[in-house]
Amino acid sequence: MNERHLDDGFRLSGVERRDKAAVVEHLQEKEIWENTLDIPWPYTEDDATAWIEGRIQHRSEQPKETTFALRRADGRLVGVVGADDLDVGASHRARIGYWLAKPYWGQGLMTKAVTRYAEYAVTKLDVVRLTAEVFAWNEASARVLQKAGFTQEGRLRKHREKDGALVDVRYFGLLRADLDGARD
Repeated sequence: MNERHLDDGFRLSGVERRDKAAVVEHLQEKEIWENTLDIPWPYTEDDATAWIEGRIQHRSEQPKETTFALRRADGRLVGVVGADDLDVGASHRARIGYWLAKPYWGQGLMTKAVTRYAEYAVTKLDVVRLTAEVFAWNEASARVLQKAGFTQEGRLRKHREKDGALVDVRYFGLLRADLDGARD
């Protein structure tokens, strides 16, 4: 697996079994669960094992990596970015998802990771269209996408269930041609 380097010593690389403790630790933050579409709460070691094994299995079935761990210089996982639904070579589009450990919020790190991932997806995975859904209240995540070149294409009312309630999401898209307009 090739690593993708970001600024300040951070890098993107494949998710590994050794990441389990970090995933479980970070996903104990309820604010991460509140702002993500598919992460269970409370998050358990079994959840982490199933997700990591799923990523490893997916990697073995795909010609290229589709989900990356965001790592500090010392290799510790502090976030994830990827497109779990992407079948490389069989689909022209993918839905991107991401999360970041709370101590790293507000530093522009996820914007860099999403931008780098989008560039990788269109150049290495032959993706023409990336999409993302953000809960309507999650301004920080919407801003990450906008800075990475995504355009808000609409609002889907009562589109997702979260904590027993149907909630609105903001729907974003990025086309391969849009990357020229992306700003940090």
